[in-house]
Formats: sequence, C-alpha cells, structure tokens
Amino acid sequence: MKKSSSEKRRHVVAWITKAEWDQVLDYLYSKDPALQRFALHRVSAWKARYAHSTPVAVDCTAELVRCQVLERSGQLGGDELVLLYGTALVRFVNLITERKQDGHHNQT
Repeated sequence: MKKSSSEKRRHVVAWITKAEWDQVLDYLYSKDPALQRFALHRVSAWKARYAHSTPVAVDCTAELVRCQVLERSGQLGGDELVLLYGTALVRFVNLITERKQDGHHNQT
C-alpha cells in the first residue's frame, strides 16, 4: 500500500530526543571541560548505536572538541597536539569527500 503524501517520512537518528541533541550541542560548545567530556561520551554512544549515519558535522565537531579538551588538560606536548588537530582536520576532509563520492556513485 502506498503512503499518502501527507504522511511524514521517518528519519532514524542515534539520539533519543531532540532535548538530548540540544543538550549535547550546548555542551560541545561549552567552556566547561567536564560538560564537553560528557558531550563527547554521548557522541561516542551515538556512534556506537548508529555509526555510519552519524552526521559528518557531529563527528568532526566532536573530534575537534576532543582535541581542545586534551589541549587544555596540559597532558600533551605541542607536537602531539599538532598531530591530533591535523588528524581531526584530515578526517573531516576524508569524511566530506567520502560521503560526496558515495552520493555521486548512487546517482549514476
């Protein structure tokens, strides 16, 4: 049976509610490292639940925030931080490129 055009399409996401999404977003951009770590744990849980469909923006933002948290902790030297930030940025470019290519291959 065909769905009527008035029915909403369902989109499955890893977060449980919009409130959880909003909270994690706020915590990622917080200046409080404890809140940022909490948000990073939530993003890790989302990735465990729904790895291949995690939005690129969420994945890459979490990686960059992870770098910031580690930088503020003072546990890493300058060279290690450069490598972490560089890896996060390369990963961002790779994810964007990969998803664009997947979309292109599916259309042909």
